[in-house]
Amino acid sequence: MTKARTFILMTTAACLLLGAATCVMASTFPVSLSWSAPQDGAPVDFYKVYWTVDGAAPRVIETVDDPSAVIQCETGVEYIFTVKAVSPYGLESVMSEASDLVFLPEQQSEGNAPPASPGFRPNYPNPFNPETQIRYGIPRDHEVGSPVVLELYDVRGQRVRTFSVDDTPGWHEVTWNGKGDDGAERPSGHYVLRLVCDAGSSTWKMTMVK
Repeated sequence: MTKARTFILMTTAACLLLGAATCVMASTFPVSLSWSAPQDGAPVDFYKVYWTVDGAAPRVIETVDDPSAVIQCETGVEYIFTVKAVSPYGLESVMSEASDLVFLPEQQSEGNAPPASPGFRPNYPNPFNPETQIRYGIPRDHEVGSPVVLELYDVRGQRVRTFSVDDTPGWHEVTWNGKGDDGAERPSGHYVLRLVCDAGSSTWKMTMVK
């Protein structure tokens, strides 16, 4: 029986050299992928390109004939890419190693005026170890003294930290030191901020890497 080629990894993901500052006005951005063709086994008929979105199971997003692809991705979403080679006989290679994490923050206004609804600006740094600066916005029509809640959750949905907030309309900052309300240091991983103010809410994802 003819075997499918062993797939040799060289999967590289990049935002076409675009940084957050040049991409913030778009809701999507292109990711350029390229990889090395297998060096042994049956010939390759085509490749299956998989993506993992925000930690979900990998799924096929595109099939291509050549060892490269350009995939349109959304801002504010984390992507990891993998590839399989498929022979003319329908045999598939093993999955390639994963690409680097690809992430571009959502569009954020950088003006000083209060936002129209609760929101976040990118925390800095992100990823971080173990401290990061959180930037949150209180809406311009918020009545000072009305309830505002800023909380941090882990990926299991467990509340990690509740922050004291400045509830005056405008943009404010608070530092997270990587510890929970109990004072215990938290492990590396993804964390989700949630800001609730009046009838609106907003979330923001950030990553701690130790």
